[in-house]
Parts: sequence; structure tokens; C-alpha cells
Amino acid sequence: MDVLVLSPCSKDKRYDPVLDCEDVDEHSREELVQEHREYTTTAAEMYTGREHQHVKTAVNHLREIADVDWYIISAGFGLLRDETEIPSYECGFSDIDSVRTRATQAGYDIDTLTNNETIQAVGREKGIPQEFSTVLGRDYDLLFVVLSEPYLLSVMDALTGIPEQTTAFAFASNGSKQFIGDCVWIPATETERQTLETTWMELRGKRFLQMMERMSGEELAQMGSGESDLDFANIDQERNPPSRLGH
Repeated sequence: MDVLVLSPCSKDKRYDPVLDCEDVDEHSREELVQEHREYTTTAAEMYTGREHQHVKTAVNHLREIADVDWYIISAGFGLLRDETEIPSYECGFSDIDSVRTRATQAGYDIDTLTNNETIQAVGREKGIPQEFSTVLGRDYDLLFVVLSEPYLLSVMDALTGIPEQTTAFAFASNGSKQFIGDCVWIPATETERQTLETTWMELRGKRFLQMMERMSGEELAQMGSGESDLDFANIDQERNPPSRLGH
């Protein structure tokens, strides 16, 4: 079973940032790694946000029962493998003023673009949907997308072209599900947030972890074949009876 996981970077990082958006847009990752070696580690280790930590743990569980490739969308460096080395930086898609500045510097007329279109434009400038489309061509059985709305927008072009042999799932809010392309929607809404007693920032990662830490190889294969009988809208209640919540 070949599984692909796609998640976002996080604002919290292992090292204090030494670079900003302008730095990462004007220089290659290889150059910046060499220049800031003491502030460099792998993408998997660089990000320390709670959602990222949940995804990291879920990936480790998955790797016990499947072959897993983990990719991370970095607003600064583009699409990264989990073991790709990067220096610490401060640059995200959530700061729309920063995104608009980057789009302007790339030659776009931002007065003609919506905020969503501006994020998509910068995503394309970083090669995110183009590179992820290439990754999708490797015949994966399953894809799990664990992205907030700005990061969904950055890769949306690729999510509308998922190969037929890949069964894809995306954890998203009601408002973001319009951006998940060909993925099956796994709700990450206020209902799930309350059930899991968590924050919006870590909800998608926590849902993913909850599913994967209890997933057997047989269940995973059923998901890949489209034969799973899991009710994604009620999976939290099924796997966490009310009497166990909060313990």
C-alpha cells in the first residue's frame, strides 16, 4: 500500500527565523542552507506547531503498515519532502498583505486578483501545484490532505487532477471543502472541534492522527479500494465513545 500525505508548514519552528519572504524568493534553498547551516534541519523537524506534530505522529503510525511519502507545503520554499533540509524562516500564506507583496514583486497586477487568486498565483510561482502534480503521477493508492484553506488554495490546481488509481481524502472545514478538488471530504468542523476538545489550529492534524493511530492495514487497504465502511462524519464518536472523552 503506497500512501501520500500532504500537510502545511507551521509558524512555530525549531530555530528563530533568520530569513523572510524576500530572502526565500530571491535565493535558492540550497544557497540559503549553506549560508545558514546552524539554523538548518529537515522540514519534518523544523516545524514544531501542534498540527504538524499530530501529522508527524500519524505518519509514523502509518509507516508501520504502509509505504508512506510525506510532503509539506512551505509558503517560503514550496513543496518539500519531509527529509528536505531548510533553514528557519518567517513567511506564510495567512498574512495576505505579505502574499500580495510577493505577487506584486513576481509581476502580477494584484488589483485584478482576489485574495484567493493572489495566494494561488504565489503558489504557482513557488511551483507548488506543478510539482505536486508530478508527485501524484507516482501511482499512490491513497492520498491524505491535511491543509488549512490558504494552503489548499496554493495547491488546488493539482487537487483537481488526482489520478483515477489514487483514492484521496481531505480534512477540511465546511467553508474550505470547495477547494479540495477530487478528494473525499472528511469534516473538520465545529462539531469535530468540540468532540475532540481541541483548537481550530490543530483540528485537522488531530483528526488525522486519531484516525491513523487506530487504523489497521486491512482498513487502510479498504480505504484505498473505496470499500471502507467508515462514516467520516461520525468517526470520532465511533472511535471515542462519550464515556472516554476528556480522559
